[in-house]
Amino acid sequence: MSDQPVLVQAINSSSIDRLVSFVPDSFQISWELNGDYKLSFTAWDDKSPAFANLNAESIIRFANTDYVIKQVTPTDSKGIETVNVSATHVYSDISRVFQRNVKKGDVNYGPADILNFYLKDNKLGYSFQVNGNFSKVKVTDLGNSSAKDALSKIVELWPDAVVYPDGKQIKVYDHDHFFKNYGHRIDYLNSASEVSFDYDSTDIVNQVRAVGPTFEKTIKTGDESKLDGTTSAVKGDWGPAIRYAAKITGTSINDDEVNKIKNVIQHESQGNETVVNHWDSNAAAGHPSKGLLQFIQSTFDHYAIKPYTNILKGFHQLLALFNDSNWREDIKLGGWGPTGGRRMDKVKLPSKSSGAKKVIAAAKKYLGVPYVWGGHNKSNPRAGMDCSGFVSQVYHDLGIEIPAYTVAMEKYGKTVSKPQTGDMLFYGRHGASYHIALALDEKNMIFEPQPGQSCRMEPISYYKPSWIARNDKMAKIVAEGKGDKGSDATTSVTTTENYFEPFIVQDDESIKKWGLHPGGDVTSDTIKNADQMKKWVMTQLKPNPGLSVKVTTIDNNEPTPGDMIRLEIRPKQFITNMGVVGYEYYPFSKLNPTTVTLNQNAKTILDYEKARNRNFQTATQNAGNHANNNASGQETWTDEEVGQFGAGV
Repeated sequence: MSDQPVLVQAINSSSIDRLVSFVPDSFQISWELNGDYKLSFTAWDDKSPAFANLNAESIIRFANTDYVIKQVTPTDSKGIETVNVSATHVYSDISRVFQRNVKKGDVNYGPADILNFYLKDNKLGYSFQVNGNFSKVKVTDLGNSSAKDALSKIVELWPDAVVYPDGKQIKVYDHDHFFKNYGHRIDYLNSASEVSFDYDSTDIVNQVRAVGPTFEKTIKTGDESKLDGTTSAVKGDWGPAIRYAAKITGTSINDDEVNKIKNVIQHESQGNETVVNHWDSNAAAGHPSKGLLQFIQSTFDHYAIKPYTNILKGFHQLLALFNDSNWREDIKLGGWGPTGGRRMDKVKLPSKSSGAKKVIAAAKKYLGVPYVWGGHNKSNPRAGMDCSGFVSQVYHDLGIEIPAYTVAMEKYGKTVSKPQTGDMLFYGRHGASYHIALALDEKNMIFEPQPGQSCRMEPISYYKPSWIARNDKMAKIVAEGKGDKGSDATTSVTTTENYFEPFIVQDDESIKKWGLHPGGDVTSDTIKNADQMKKWVMTQLKPNPGLSVKVTTIDNNEPTPGDMIRLEIRPKQFITNMGVVGYEYYPFSKLNPTTVTLNQNAKTILDYEKARNRNFQTATQNAGNHANNNASGQETWTDEEVGQFGAGV
């Protein structure tokens, strides 16, 4: 039993009085990893100043730790006034520190950066200490919340982080710096009277998609992404690319001429745009013919149209063909070659309509807005939106009202085969869609991904929709200004690129044992290497069922948070090390034992499974012995023991 005094200090008072009129068996301290840290007790009125000061916001000081009274419930019974007191550790009052400033935009932070932003120069005396290694992660618009919210954000962003207070100093640990072996052990039936197991497979996640950071890339010369037509063979047919090359060079062409060019392509290269001729006279002279139409380099360079100057790109050769003012006479089977003058130096491409630009701008302004399930407040969209709320908001901003629920949104568009700006990209079958994105153009989309992430863009090919719907009012906006003057093909464009394409990461052993349990995307804004990303993502999976162990001890000692205790249940052949992640401690009671909650880890699961298998094998063997010798004396498990060792698992 503790001999530490219980002291009471009233709010706004320097006077400290000792409380003696509490019920010893009711005095409890409870702690839970990254959760509650409380003190509670029942006291009776002994007319002392200490009892009189048991009011909300008064301080209870016990074992050099302060607790702030949050609830006081008086009761009168048989002429005696009692109160039930509930107090929280003083660190919980960090919620009174509020950071009203906001660091706008996406910024990479570590836990120390976040705590420094919230706690620097605070008036309540809170400080912090970070122990361990934490990689920096992206946070959008940090601020306008309490320091308690900041601690929650840290636990959310770094799942293995542990927040443990030392008075008003907030200590943040990574897993390996918090859980330590202090040489303690709990031995069932020796130092523990009861051990209960809770085995839960609800949270298994053994397959996710890894999504890395992006960067902006500026393209100043010919990039095929600027072309919105067909630039390569379609199932071996170069016809569509021939027609598109003619279109953007301002060349009229009929079906016979298309077929004539296709025949020349077949004769010269069999449709192979990278083939090089090493056997004719040009090759012997050191000038081999190359590519789709078998240009020699010097001739191609003369007719090529900037910025499409790659001789091994078939579409670039088609543009060079149409740049020959005499192409109709020159294109022929066997020994063809351009003889005319150059028609143009640059290609003018159709620009995006002013309407499409307006829609794209309306959508991009929400980049970085966090995903909030059910969030679609039209008056304050930057507070957060979910996937359907985001699409509905963009439509709303453009004067089009549609619901903010995927299934209800389906009837506001007609199904189309290829996307254009403003189209709705649905995931899931008609009538049961579960996700939606907005098309920025034919190749890219913008969307709200999932909780913990923010509005972002990525290629449609990364996550192809189940079907596409086009809203007539949106299509009308997109069509505005389509007659605008064409754009110069050499104008710089900026694209968002991935350091590596998203890929699936899974734990094959877990899948084999427990079946497939897929989870959402795991993202990093700092890991740029795919192999490093895979190693990190593997640590974020939850490949095994959760195993929680609660131990009722025989002694009444206060546990040490993070203590890696050796747990032994020798009758059941179970021995493992587990960390203390919670406890209930009665420092003055002779009746109420201490209970300790121990955590799971991968080794614990394996030890548990091995112990169960050993006991099953032993039971099977002894059942056979019992059949041959009823006097074997084999130990029989009671119902209580079975319950203590994972019944129903």
